[in-house]
Amino acid sequence: MLGHEQNPPGPQRLTLPPTVVASHLRSCADDLATSLTASGTAATVPELLQVVEHLVAGQQALAVALEGLAGRVDEGGESTLAAAREVDVEVVAEVLRAAATAVGCSADALAEAGPSFECVSESVAPDTRL
Repeated sequence: MLGHEQNPPGPQRLTLPPTVVASHLRSCADDLATSLTASGTAATVPELLQVVEHLVAGQQALAVALEGLAGRVDEGGESTLAAAREVDVEVVAEVLRAAATAVGCSADALAEAGPSFECVSESVAPDTRL
């Protein structure tokens, strides 16, 4: 048993430890960044629209994750993190909440531009590659 199988059943159940999921996220983000640079693989405009839609959903999930992490730090400050200076625990929780807000705002901005992305996509041939 690895320990992560102990999670309760339900929609919020993790099948992998958060460190593994975060490492995978970083690897995927690195690959995406590489593929979308000027020297990366060309993609069609509709494919890029799908990329933006996935980025919006991913950023929304990251905002929830950061807020959840901030909550854990807050809760730990009263018990398991009690040995740490209170001000440091508060700073970490505050920075995590600010990051959650920033990521959420980025997702909102991308989502609001969705209709413009769609107009651009519809204005070119479906096989137009960038």
